Amino acid sequence: MQRVQDAARLGYPWYVTGELSLEKWPSLEIKLSELYDCNLPKSTRSKRRSSGEAVTLLYAVAGPPDQAPRMVRWLMAVSDGKGRVHAREKLQRFDAAQDRCSFIGRYELVHDGVGWSWRMNRKRVEALRERIHEIASATPERRQIRRDDRGEFDTEIEALMDELYRAPGFRLMRRQIGKLVAFAQGEWRRLRPESGPQIRPRTFLPYMTRRSNKPRQEQDVP
Repeated sequence: MQRVQDAARLGYPWYVTGELSLEKWPSLEIKLSELYDCNLPKSTRSKRRSSGEAVTLLYAVAGPPDQAPRMVRWLMAVSDGKGRVHAREKLQRFDAAQDRCSFIGRYELVHDGVGWSWRMNRKRVEALRERIHEIASATPERRQIRRDDRGEFDTEIEALMDELYRAPGFRLMRRQIGKLVAFAQGEWRRLRPESGPQIRPRTFLPYMTRRSNKPRQEQDVP
C-alpha cells in the first residue's frame, strides 16, 4: 500500500491492476517483467525517464493463508513517456480530481486535496457502523460479557476496537477510525446501561511508518 501511494505521488500517474491465483502469479510476474522491465534499478529508471521512456513498477500482495483458493492482487505503476506498455495495456490514471485506486479490497487510494492517502472504502465503513450498532443494541441475553483482571468487558466490541486499531495508520484511515470510535462510544452511551461494561479506552493509534521496499524471505509474493 505504501509503495502504491509512493508511485502516485512520485510521478507514476498510470496503472493497471488485476487478480489471479497464487499458483499462476510467478509466470505472470516473469511475463510482465520481461515485457516492461519492471525490476530495473532506481538509477536506470531515472535515466530512462529523463530520456523520455516510460518505466514501470510492479507490486503484488497475496491473500490470507486461509483463503481458498489463495489469490494475488497485483498492480503495475507506469510513468509518462514512450514505450510499449502504453500501447499494449489498458491503463487507468491516478487522477487527483476524479479517480481512486481500489488496489486492495476494502481500501482505496484517494487524493483529498492535500495528498495521496489510503482509506477504507464506503462499503467497509458502512459495514463497520452497522456492526457497531448491532453489538451496542444487543439484548442482555445476547451480550458476550467476560471478566479479566481489569473487570468485565464486552468481547465483541473489544474485538472490533482491536481490529480498528490494527488498521494501517495512513492519514485518512486514522481520521475514519477516529470517527468510528466516536460513533461506537455514542452508541454505547445511548444503548447500554452506565452500570454495565464500557468500551475500554485506547490511548494511541499508531501512525504508518516507512517500511522497507525489500521483501521478507518468508513472504510468498515480493
